[in-house]
Amino acid sequence: MALGTPHPPARLPSLPPQPSSSTDTLQVETLNFPPLTKQHVKNCAFSSWHKRYKKLTPRATVIKPVGEGFVQYLLSDGIFLPPEGEPAEWSSDSDFDDDATGLATRIQELGSKTSSSKASQSDSESDDDEEIDWDGEDDANNNDPATAFPDLDKRVREVLADYQAATPKLNWSSPRDATWITTTNSLKCVTPGDVYLILKSSNFITHDLLHPFEDCISTLPSHAASSTPSSSPRNGLPSDEVELILRKWVDFNPSMEFRVFVRRRRILGISQRAENYYEFLEPLRDRLTTLLQGFFDEKLRDTFPDENFCFDAYIPKPEQTKVWLIDINPFAARTDALMFSWVELLRIDPNDPEFTPELRLVSEDEGVHSFSTKPFSAHMVPRDVVDASVQGGGAGIAAFAKKWQEMLEKSGSGAEKDEGERDNRA
Repeated sequence: MALGTPHPPARLPSLPPQPSSSTDTLQVETLNFPPLTKQHVKNCAFSSWHKRYKKLTPRATVIKPVGEGFVQYLLSDGIFLPPEGEPAEWSSDSDFDDDATGLATRIQELGSKTSSSKASQSDSESDDDEEIDWDGEDDANNNDPATAFPDLDKRVREVLADYQAATPKLNWSSPRDATWITTTNSLKCVTPGDVYLILKSSNFITHDLLHPFEDCISTLPSHAASSTPSSSPRNGLPSDEVELILRKWVDFNPSMEFRVFVRRRRILGISQRAENYYEFLEPLRDRLTTLLQGFFDEKLRDTFPDENFCFDAYIPKPEQTKVWLIDINPFAARTDALMFSWVELLRIDPNDPEFTPELRLVSEDEGVHSFSTKPFSAHMVPRDVVDASVQGGGAGIAAFAKKWQEMLEKSGSGAEKDEGERDNRA
């Protein structure tokens, strides 16, 4: 299994506390989602809608199929990354920190050495006194997982050489919960190792592979079966349907990302995506609402196959009319309702002539509270580390922690050096 546990993402929609009144309880229970089928979920897969809206999205490459070897690699234990070999020819004006590349390489080396040590220990179980040789030389080819998916690895390298930096995702999810493992704290990837590391560290990616259809109704003809959630064996995604998307890296301003909730081809509400307070957004409220409503009416309302869905949009410059389509998600509990709750969204009658969609922005007080808990903090500890800490024999986790600390210290020293150079130039 991959670093993350194969469970749905922890950032589920915020629901109100359990009502004490039986009348209120009944009212909440009758607010059901529209039936969600596998086809609805598949319609939200990136490759399903990207061709139709290609001119509305940042540049992206879809690699499909990825092959069984890559899927097994993502679901396997441990962190094993391919040797980077010859670096891609990045442009001289790349803004990526070289120290981050070095750290990614050191993490790769740590994974390779860990793998080699485990193999040696397995071959000589009778020798209880044998210690792990962290500094031993390894045959890189023996520890290169890309040998299981050479065609995909070649394509990833080609795309990265073209884009210079990319953001990875699978059919539905990007590994936003795993940015903690990168030195940039972002989805920016410049080497194949960056791509594989962040995908392998994400619970969201594991959920895409193992549970994409778990809350879908069955499409079997039987009436009884049609109202029952699909059984576990049907929830996984066949390897020939898994797709790897590499988007050209764009440094988005998080304050201008929004999620729009659509039911019966009408907007129910619009939510700011970032959890921080931005003072300048309030005077732009009407302008932002107009831009997103116009974008939906013109580009999505009559062209997307489903009448119920959610989409993420980015507005580069509010003074202009350009809106980017970033993602499309199912109208279901698996999609984060952000500043709304699904209960209130489901209570809205979009056909009410008096209804006007609301744009919700983080208030100043809410912005202060949002800093108390970092997003996706529940996903920031690798399962392998947790397992090592509870299985006894603390040498393994101690060695891992020591090596990790060394990498962080080296990365920090490089950042301080760059900062000092910038100060001297100033």
